[in-house]
Amino acid sequence: MIGRDEEVALLNSLLAASRSGQGNAIIVHGEAGIGKTALLAHIATGTSADPAVLRATGVEAEAELPFAALHLLLRPAAHLVTRLPPAQRQALRSAFGEAVPGGEGQSGASGAPDRFLVGLAVLTLLADLAEERPLICLIDDVQWLDRASADALLFAARRLAAERITMIFAGRDGTEQIVQGLPELRLRALARDECDRLLATQAAALSPEARARVIAEAEGNPLALLHFAAGLTDDQRAGHLAPLPLTEPGSPLAGRLERSLRAAIRRLPDRTRLVLLVAAADGSGSLPLVLRAARTLGAAPDDLAPGEHAALVEVADGRIRFRHPLIKAAAYQEAPVAQRAAAHRALAGVLVNEGQADRRAWHLSAATLEPDEEISVILADTGDRARARGSTTAAATAYERAAQLTVDRERRARWLAAAAEAALAAGQLSRAAAAAGRGERLTSDPLMSARLAAVRAAVDADEGDPEQAARRFADAAEAVAGLSPDDAVSLMAMAAGEAWFAGDHAVLGRAAQLVTALGDAAIAPELRPVASAVRGMERVAAHDPATGLPLLTAAIPPALGRAHPPVVAQDLDRPPVTGPHAPTALADRGPGHRGPRSPGPRSPGSRSQVSPGGLAGDQVASTYAVFSALMTGDDEAARAAAAAQVAACRSQGLVTVLPHALQLLAQAQILGGEHAEAAESGAEAWSIAHDTGQAVRLRHLHGVLARLAAIRGEDDRCAELARLAEGAAQERFGSGWGGSALVLLDLVRARYAAAADRMARMLDGPLGHTVIALFAIADHVEACARLDDPGRAALAFARFDAWSEASGQAWAQAVVHRCRALMAPRDSAEELYASALELHERGGRPFERARTQLVYGEWLRRARRRADAGTQLRAAAGGFAALGAAPWAERARAELAAAGGAAAEGETRTAAALTPQELQVVRLAAAGATNRQIGAQLFLSPRTVGFHLYKAYPKLGVSSRGELARLDL
Repeated sequence: MIGRDEEVALLNSLLAASRSGQGNAIIVHGEAGIGKTALLAHIATGTSADPAVLRATGVEAEAELPFAALHLLLRPAAHLVTRLPPAQRQALRSAFGEAVPGGEGQSGASGAPDRFLVGLAVLTLLADLAEERPLICLIDDVQWLDRASADALLFAARRLAAERITMIFAGRDGTEQIVQGLPELRLRALARDECDRLLATQAAALSPEARARVIAEAEGNPLALLHFAAGLTDDQRAGHLAPLPLTEPGSPLAGRLERSLRAAIRRLPDRTRLVLLVAAADGSGSLPLVLRAARTLGAAPDDLAPGEHAALVEVADGRIRFRHPLIKAAAYQEAPVAQRAAAHRALAGVLVNEGQADRRAWHLSAATLEPDEEISVILADTGDRARARGSTTAAATAYERAAQLTVDRERRARWLAAAAEAALAAGQLSRAAAAAGRGERLTSDPLMSARLAAVRAAVDADEGDPEQAARRFADAAEAVAGLSPDDAVSLMAMAAGEAWFAGDHAVLGRAAQLVTALGDAAIAPELRPVASAVRGMERVAAHDPATGLPLLTAAIPPALGRAHPPVVAQDLDRPPVTGPHAPTALADRGPGHRGPRSPGPRSPGSRSQVSPGGLAGDQVASTYAVFSALMTGDDEAARAAAAAQVAACRSQGLVTVLPHALQLLAQAQILGGEHAEAAESGAEAWSIAHDTGQAVRLRHLHGVLARLAAIRGEDDRCAELARLAEGAAQERFGSGWGGSALVLLDLVRARYAAAADRMARMLDGPLGHTVIALFAIADHVEACARLDDPGRAALAFARFDAWSEASGQAWAQAVVHRCRALMAPRDSAEELYASALELHERGGRPFERARTQLVYGEWLRRARRRADAGTQLRAAAGGFAALGAAPWAERARAELAAAGGAAAEGETRTAAALTPQELQVVRLAAAGATNRQIGAQLFLSPRTVGFHLYKAYPKLGVSSRGELARLDL
C-alpha cells in the first residue's frame, strides 16, 4: 500500500473499535483508478485479528437486478437465515426471490417486503454472524449497486451501534451521495516519490526520461501510472522517443485514460475483442456463461489468451475478471452498436434457467433496437417480480423500458402508470411525475387517468403544493365515482386531507358532496367511517362543529370511543364563532397521509390501484380513526388507535410507515400527558425516518419534539427543532406544532407579548386551523390576559369555546372555564376556577390540570389567601414535576415560596435518567421480553439491545434483568 499509510491506519482504527463492540461504517471514495479496490483487498487480508470477511461488488450489468449485490454479500451467512425473526426471515427470502411458506404471513402491501425491513434483516443476520468473530463487510463499486441492495445495506450500516462489525463502502467520487450520513475517506493522488516507488516495483526497466513522462501523465493515479507504463514500446521504455506520445496532451486524465484503454482493446485480435465484449456485456464474471455465449458468435476459449497476456483480464476458478472497471467499459464501448446487441442477444440465449429470467429480460432489452411487443411484456413481468421483492427502483426502470418497447397507447399508459407508482414508492418524485405525465397524454381510460392523476397529486403534496394535490385528487375521484365508488372515496379522502391542510374549503365541499351523493350503500363497509369523517371535516371547516364533530366521532371505532359520557354544557354565555378560525378538523397533515405506495400495476380497476397510497380501505379507515380522535379531543381513543397502528407496523414489518404511526402516537401521548412515553415514540420515529430518508416526516417530527422541549424547558433545543419544523416556508408543509411550541415556551418564560404576537400570526396564517393551533388558543388567552388585553384573544377563544361545547370533552370545558377566569373581573373569577377544577377531576390532559391549579394558585396568592394558594400551587408543582415540565414546576414552586409554603418532597422517578431508547428497552425487558424479541420489535439487533440494558442498569441502581420488574417504569 504505497502512499496509503494514513488511510490504512484510519481503517485499522475502525476495525479495532468494532472488535471492542463499537460498530462503524465508512465510505471510501475517489476518482477511477485511484486504488479503492486495492485498499479494500489490503484490509481484507492485512489484519491479524482473523475477522470474518464478507465481500460484494456492484456490477453495472446487474444494477437493475433487485438485491443482486446483497445476495452475493450474504451468501456465506445463508445458514443463519432460519434464525431470523419470522417477519425478517420472510422479507429476506422474498427479496431474494425465494418461495416463502404460507404460514409466515406477509410483510407489507401486496405481499412485497418493506425495503427497509430487508435492511433490518441484514442487520440481524450480520450481528448473528459477528457473534462468532468480528466481521468486516467490504462493498466495492457502490456506484453500480442495485438500489435495493444499497438501501438495505445503508439501513444496517447506520444502526451498527454495539455490533462487532465494520462496513466499508467504496466507490467513485459522487457515490458518497448514495450512502449519505456515513463518515467519508477520499483517496488522494499519489505524491511523486510515491509514484517512483510504485513504478520501481512494477516497471523497473523504465529509463529516467520515460519514468518522468509516465509520472507526469498519470497525475498520481495508480491505474494510469501502471497502464501508461505497460503500454510503452521497448523504444519508449528506453526513452528513445521524445516527447512520448502516451496520450492527447491537455485533456482530462479520465478521458486520456479511457482513450488509452480503448486503444489497448483495439490492438487485440477480433475474436479476442468479441469474447471481452461478451464478458463486459454479461458483467457477472461467469466464465462458462461467457464462453457459451461467445461460442454462438464464433469465438473460442483460446481467444481469451491475448487479453490475459495484455493484463486486461484475468481468468481463474471459473471466473473472468477485468483488471479494472474502466477496462470493462472500454471493451464494451469500443464495439459497434450492432455488435453489442448481438452480444446481449447471445447472452439472453444461454440464460435459460428459471432463476435467470430477470437477467435474460434485461439482455433482451439491451439487444432490442426497436419496439417489440413480446419483449415489452417480458420487461413488465420483470417489473412485477421486482415490485414483489420490494425493489421499487428496479421495478420503475423495468416498467419504463416496457413502455418504450410497445406501440399500443393504452398498454404504454399502463406500464407508465406502474413505473410512476414504483418511482413514487422509491421516493423519486420527479421521475414519478414525468412518467405519470406521459401516461396521462396517452390514455382515454378514466380509471387509468385517475390512477395517473393520483400519482401526480401525491408528488404535488410531497413537493409542498397541497392546493394542487387536493384538486388533482378531487378531479380523479369525480372522474371514477360512477365506475368505482370505493376508489372515489379513497381519492376524496386524500383530497380532503390535502384541502384541509391547504385551507381549500371549495375542495372540502366537493369531497363532502361526492361522498354524500354516493351514500354508504355504494361503498365498502371499511370506507364508510372515512366518508363520515370527510363530511365532518367539511362541516367543521364551515364553522359548524356541532354537526361536524359527531360525524368525526362516527369515524372512531366503538371499541376506541371515549370512556366518559359527554359533559353537559355549562350555563354560560358564549359569543358566536366568527372569522376564519373555525374549529380544527385535522391533526398533523390530515388523514390524507399516504402510506406505503406499492399498488399493483397490472389491474388498474382495483382499489389499491387508484388510491395513490396503495392503502386498503381498512388502513385508510384506521388512519382516519386516529385523526378523528385527535380532532375531537378524545385522547384515549387517539392513543389506542395510534398504538394499534404502531403494533401493526411492527408485526407486519412496515418500517417505512412506522415513523408516521409513531408520530401520531407521540402526539396523542403528549396531549394525554405521557411525556416520557412521547419522547420514546418521537425518538424512535425520528431515528427511523432519518435512516429511511423521509425528509417531510422529519419536519413534522421536529415540530412534535419541539413541543416536548418547550414543556421540559429546553429553550435552545426547542428553538432549533421549531426552526427545522417551520423552515423557510414557515411550516407551510407542516402541522403547527413547531410554532405552538415556541408560543408555549414564550409563555412559561413570561415573554407574554412575544407569545401573543406569535400566536396571532399563527392563527391568521396557513396553519391556523390545525389541531395544535386550536389547543394553543388557551396559551393565547393567558398571554393576552397577562398583558391586560384579554379582548385581543376573544375571537380565538370563541372558536375554542364552540369546539369545546361540541366535543363534550371534560378537559376542554375545564380549559374553557380557566380561560374565562383569566379574562373575568377579579370578583367573579373564583367560581370559574372552581368549576374548572371540578371538570378536571373527570380526567384527561394532566398538563392542563396542573396549569389550572397554577393560575388559580397565583390568583389566590394575590388575593392574600396564602393557605388556599399553597394547596393549589403545591398540587401544581407536583403535577408538573411528574410530567417532566421543569420550568412550569419551577414557576409553581416560586409562587409557592412567595406564598410562604414549601413544595412536598416527591419521589424521583427512576426512569428519568434513561434515554428514550433505553427506557423502551428497559420496559420491554421488565415485561419479560428477550433481547432478540426486543430487537425485533424496536428494529435493533439483539446485541444493541444488550448494550442499552448495560448502560441502563447503573442508572436504575440494579444489576440484573430480574430486578427491573420491581421498578416503577
